[in-house]
Order: sequence, then C-alpha cells, then structure tokens
Amino acid sequence: MGRARGITSFAAFLIVLALTFFDTTSFAQAPAKSLKDQLVGHWQLLSVSINGTQPYGAAPQGSMFFDASGNYSVIVVTGGRARSIAYFGTFTVNDADSSITMHVAGSSGPNAAGRDQTRTVSFSGDELTLASKAAASGFGGIQLTWKQAN
Repeated sequence: MGRARGITSFAAFLIVLALTFFDTTSFAQAPAKSLKDQLVGHWQLLSVSINGTQPYGAAPQGSMFFDASGNYSVIVVTGGRARSIAYFGTFTVNDADSSITMHVAGSSGPNAAGRDQTRTVSFSGDELTLASKAAASGFGGIQLTWKQAN
C-alpha cells in the first residue's frame, strides 16, 4: 500500500512538473482566419465558367489581388471568344454567409463602374472559388476558380 501511494504521489509530481514547464495554451487550437484574411493575397486564375460554358477558353489567364485595406484588382485574359477584362475597386466580406461584395470602381467593360458584384466564397486547399447564382433569366451563373499564388 505504501508503494502504491508512493507511485501515485510521484505521478502527480510529474504532472505538476510537466504543466509547469509546458505552456498548455500552445496546445489550444488557433482561431480560424476570417474570410477577409483568407482572401488577402495574390491569386492565379484556373477556370471561368458562365452558365456551364467556358467563354474564356479552357486555359484562361488572370491575376487577382486582395489587400488587407479592402482593395482588389482583377485581370482576365481570354483564350476563347470573350473579351479580356480588367476591373478594380474595394471589397467587403460577410463571414456569416461566406460571401464577398466587390464594389467596382473602374472596369475595361462597359457600364461596370459603380456596380456591386456579390459572390459566394469557398476554399479547397489552396484554391478559391467565387460563384454567383444564375438570375431568373438564366444568365449569370458565373464561377471563377483561382489558385493561391503567394
């Protein structure tokens, strides 16, 4: 009985010693990054789909940048029948519904400046997908897939 009590006391001593030398907060899980923090950086275009078609071709080229101050720029160079496009402005995110609203300040496309584009945001590894829902008219089902470049 004395030996069992001695082993128990020694085990308790080791636990206290371990807790003294190890910062137990380092074992806590890091908080998830906000949607904005996940978006900030440089992205390379992988694909563009509009209503199930690839108007920018099978291998479009493009870059997208988001900065921590809420600014963005997008350039898409066509490999298909659609015109190349560039636009820039500011963005806001909605963490609750995983969406981004891109406020277009300037664009190479007609009538785009001053408009807002809202997209759902999803991540898979180092890939980002921005998607819109198709309008009642059937037009507008846009999906852009980007790969993190930084």
